[in-house]
Amino acid sequence: MSQQALRSAPQPATDDREADLLPTPVAAAPGAFPSLTFLLEEVRSPGMVCADIDALISGLGRMPAPEEPPRERADLLLGLLDRNNPVGDYAGSGGMKVRHAAKEALIALGYPYALELPPELLETQPTHGREPGLSGGDVVLAVVSLLYQWGGLAAVWLFLEFSTMAEAGEVSVGIGAALGLSTGLSLLGHHQRSRDMQRVGSAVLWAAAVVWILIALPTALFTSGVTLLLVPWHLALWTAWSLRPEAEPDELPAPRSPKPAP
Repeated sequence: MSQQALRSAPQPATDDREADLLPTPVAAAPGAFPSLTFLLEEVRSPGMVCADIDALISGLGRMPAPEEPPRERADLLLGLLDRNNPVGDYAGSGGMKVRHAAKEALIALGYPYALELPPELLETQPTHGREPGLSGGDVVLAVVSLLYQWGGLAAVWLFLEFSTMAEAGEVSVGIGAALGLSTGLSLLGHHQRSRDMQRVGSAVLWAAAVVWILIALPTALFTSGVTLLLVPWHLALWTAWSLRPEAEPDELPAPRSPKPAP
């Protein structure tokens, strides 16, 4: 055998130290990501977990690699958009469905692949809860409503103090603190996408709106309807609706059990 052949022949690693010196596989190299086909197979596997769905949704949000044919990716996305494909209904930990991520990915491919988007997916579907996220108007409304309700509580406090009710101050302060905490909890819940915090804060906000309505309606009979404008039932009701909990994401489908071997 020639020396040239000996030099070109691969030498087996004899210990762990030599194994560490071997070239790193391309799939594990920094900046490299698994293919969408691989991520999709992981989601379809019997041992699928929520992290696999998150990885697929994240992969759908990345631009295709230079060596990946756009036609191949478009076909994969169209398969996920098919209503008969159960993978499209899977939802990640953030609430986004795979089908929605595939829709955005197909649009990002641009012409001509975006034109293949099924027309029915262009329609918006109504939800029972609000859309995720807070706007600046929501925050301003919540703060103005809270300050106005505190002013209304101060007016009630003065009225009860005039009626010689010793507990008026403590009750008013307690209600005002509960309103402040519930408003802050609801805003924080929407910021952190915590539906538990949203539900607790929303329950108190709706209760406050009902109490203000019960105060405004009877007193309107004796004030020619003036209290309907002054009592902050309208702001409380508006705030409770604006800060209602987000739409609950679809439940994650249970992993499929492996088929018994024949």
